[in-house]
Amino acid sequence: MIPRTASVVIALITPVTLVTLGVLLLGGSTATIFGIPLILLFMFVMFPVTSLLMWISWRLFDKDGDYQLDELEGATTEVAP
Repeated sequence: MIPRTASVVIALITPVTLVTLGVLLLGGSTATIFGIPLILLFMFVMFPVTSLLMWISWRLFDKDGDYQLDELEGATTEVAP
C-alpha cells in the first residue's frame, strides 16, 4: 500500500518540524514552569501531540486501507526433491 502524501505530512513531517522548531526556539531559554525547564515540558507535550497527529492521519486517510499482504500469483508450496 502506498501512503498518501497528506497522510505522510500529517503523521511524520509535521511532528518533526514542530520538534525541530521548538528545540531551536526554546533551546537557549532559561524559563521554567514549576521548576521544570520549558524545553523539557515542550518535549513531553510533543509525545501526545505526535500520537494525536498519527491518529488523525490514520483516521482521515488510512482507516479503510487494505493491510492484507499481497499474495503471490502462481506461487506453489511444493518442495522440490
